[in-house]
Amino acid sequence: MTAGPADTSPFQLPPEFYDAEPAGGGPTPPDRRNKLLLQGLGLVAVAVLSGLVFWGVQPSHVAGVAEAASGQVNSAGKYTFTRVAGPATDTNCAQHAFSQTQKFLQEHPCQQLIRSLYSTVLPDGTAAVVSIVDVKMPDGAGAEQLRRITSSDNTGNVYDLLKDGGVAVPGMPTTAQLQDGGYAAATNGDVTTIALTAVVNGHQDKPKLKEISTDALRLAGK
Repeated sequence: MTAGPADTSPFQLPPEFYDAEPAGGGPTPPDRRNKLLLQGLGLVAVAVLSGLVFWGVQPSHVAGVAEAASGQVNSAGKYTFTRVAGPATDTNCAQHAFSQTQKFLQEHPCQQLIRSLYSTVLPDGTAAVVSIVDVKMPDGAGAEQLRRITSSDNTGNVYDLLKDGGVAVPGMPTTAQLQDGGYAAATNGDVTTIALTAVVNGHQDKPKLKEISTDALRLAGK
C-alpha cells in the first residue's frame, strides 16, 4: 500500500510545545527547554508504543482480539491510559492461566475472560504497558477466592495478551516482566480484575508500577 501525504509527513509537536521567541532574541531558558523535551519524548513514546503494539496484536494476527476502538483513552484518574489491543474474550480461563491459578480455574470454571492491553506514559517520558484481565466467575465467593490466589506469591496468574497474542515486537516488555512487575487486583461482585504493569525500557520500579496498576483497576469492564 502506498503511503499518502498523512503517512509520510514528519512528526510534529502541537503548537503549545513551542516557545514564543524570547524578547530581544535571547535563547530559550534551560528549564523550559528541558520541560518541553520531556513532554515531547512522552508524546513520541505514546505514538511509537501504540503503533508497535497495535501492529503486533491487530485482529489479523490474533484470533478473538477485537480492534482497539479508536485508541480508546481513559484519563479519569492519575494516569492516562490508551487501549492498544483488545478486548479479547474467551470462556476457557484455565487455558490462559498457569500454576495454582490454572488449577483453581480448572476446578472452578469461569464464565467469561476479557483481556486488553493499555499504554501510559510517566511524567519523565517513560512508556509503560498495562495488562487488564477481567475474570467473571459464577459467584462473588469464587471471584474473591481467585483474587486471593493471584495475590499470593508463587501461585500463578492469568496470562496477558503479550503472552497469548504472540506479540514479537522489539522494545516491548516481556510477559515475565509483566508478571513480575506491578500487580493489583480487585473484585466487583462476581468479577475479578487483575492489572499488571511493566515499563517498555528501563528500571522496573515496583512501587511505581504497582501504583500504575492500582490506578488501572478502574479500567475494569471497559
